[in-house]
Amino acid sequence: MLRMYNLPGGKLCQEYGRQFVNNRLIELMENVMAEYAQTGNNTYMEKIKSSKDWEKPLETIIDLNRMRQDEKFVTEWLEEYGLIPQTIGPRRALHDFFSLYDLLKAKEEYKPDLSMEYILLSIIDMELDFCKDMPELYHRVKRIPRSIRTKMMQELLIEAAECKDQDPETDETVQQIAKDMMASFEDLNEYINICFEDTDCLFLDDMDEEEMERFGIENHLGFHIMGDTRKIKITHTSGESIEADISPWKQP
Repeated sequence: MLRMYNLPGGKLCQEYGRQFVNNRLIELMENVMAEYAQTGNNTYMEKIKSSKDWEKPLETIIDLNRMRQDEKFVTEWLEEYGLIPQTIGPRRALHDFFSLYDLLKAKEEYKPDLSMEYILLSIIDMELDFCKDMPELYHRVKRIPRSIRTKMMQELLIEAAECKDQDPETDETVQQIAKDMMASFEDLNEYINICFEDTDCLFLDDMDEEEMERFGIENHLGFHIMGDTRKIKITHTSGESIEADISPWKQP
């Protein structure tokens, strides 16, 4: 399971919300694999006899063990959609993609490394593009089942009331504050705030992990830039400098 940050609500709300978000991320990754399986001259579709087969667990209808070794999945799919950093090769990309998938499927909570974070962020970004371009097929907001959502909202309303007390001049009602908190779990556009401690992984298009460590980015910089694409210049104490483009998806 993915380690998450800044989750609203109490223990019950966070537990249900974390599982909901994690399952949605697994679904997004499996969509990438399923779409690749349906394209090109491959034999991943041998077990697919009807559309109902897609309702089964993915690992029962597609040979994921074979896909884990399939470098064409990287060169003809992940690279094509910009889902992997430019500074890592196909073998590393294949390993990190499925390591991220295994991490999400695990019961324990883990923090992915930078390249895995890049892959996850890019998959979310791609899905948001689909939601914008094809809203009839892709939905940015997915509701938590009502019975669970009602329990979560009870905790969120308590926290929202406390927020209102701390800022009585706000125009937002307690109900609106609680609704905004629920969006952290239901709105894909909000996942940057709970799924990533920072967005340092975006530097991987311009430098590898060793360069990032040398410039002190991974441990000290902690960039979390919103808005349009920006170019920044980082100068090391030695005088060496590097420029990098930052392209986050969310507008301020």
